[in-house]
Amino acid sequence: MTELNNAAAHPTTPWLQSCVGAAALWRPTELPERLEHAASRTFLETVGYPAIALSAIRFDASELPVKGLWEEDPDELFGRRVPDDDSAPAKYCYGFGVYGNDYTLMLDGELGVVDIYDPSGWDHGEGYQGRAFDSLAELAGSVGLMARHLTRLDAGEDPEAVLSALRASLITLGWAGSGFWISAFEHLEEEYGEF
Repeated sequence: MTELNNAAAHPTTPWLQSCVGAAALWRPTELPERLEHAASRTFLETVGYPAIALSAIRFDASELPVKGLWEEDPDELFGRRVPDDDSAPAKYCYGFGVYGNDYTLMLDGELGVVDIYDPSGWDHGEGYQGRAFDSLAELAGSVGLMARHLTRLDAGEDPEAVLSALRASLITLGWAGSGFWISAFEHLEEEYGEF
């Protein structure tokens, strides 16, 4: 358990490939200039990001290699810009997959944190739904961790044991309060029952 938690907290290329397959690990050949956060840029260029779909939790980042990163003004998305403000964005954010009920995981291009965007709240200042992860590496590690546990479930392991182990990992890693994981467990409980 400790080894798995350490791997998820500090994901490497070989570990992510073991979780999602080598073909699904995306390393963009070109990054947006306005993605300024150095550690996020380095992570994408050297480690890569799991561009996969996990239907059991309604997560999908599979189109990233084809469509690239969705670039947006976070002030616009999150309702912090007044309607008549046509000034240039102060910074940009980037979409790294959708999950649950069409929430998008948005990397802050300046700070490197991953926030949750709810498109249904955009027009009334409620697009911001909190912090999902403190870094892109944490998000990638979460996707890898989930993929690994879903593989165990697909192999027929006891759902209660697998999901209890997953929940214990999240608590140890400090990720249990993330909206991403809360949504993931709601879908998993629908599929496998409460535990």
